Amino acid sequence: MNNMSKQELFDFINETSFMVDDIALYLNTHPNCQDGIDAYNHYKHLRKEAIKEYTCSYGPICKYDVNVENYWDWVMRPWPWEGECGC
Repeated sequence: MNNMSKQELFDFINETSFMVDDIALYLNTHPNCQDGIDAYNHYKHLRKEAIKEYTCSYGPICKYDVNVENYWDWVMRPWPWEGECGC
C-alpha cells in the first residue's frame, strides 16, 4: 500500500470495503464457514491498514477517523467525493 497514489489508495479502501460487506452477507447464511471467516478477517485487516495510511497521509475519510487534539479542521480540506483524491 505504501507505493499507491492518493487515488489508488482511496480506490483500494472502497474495494476492500466492498469485500468486507460482501463476505459479511455470505457469512449471514454460512456462519460456520471458516474460509469465509478467514477472508472476512483478511479484508477487514487490509481495509483498516489502508484507512490508517490514508488518514495519516491525507486526512480522515469519515468522522470516526478525525483527530481533534488541536483543532477541528477536517472540514477545511477537500473531501474525497469532491474529486480531490489525486486526480
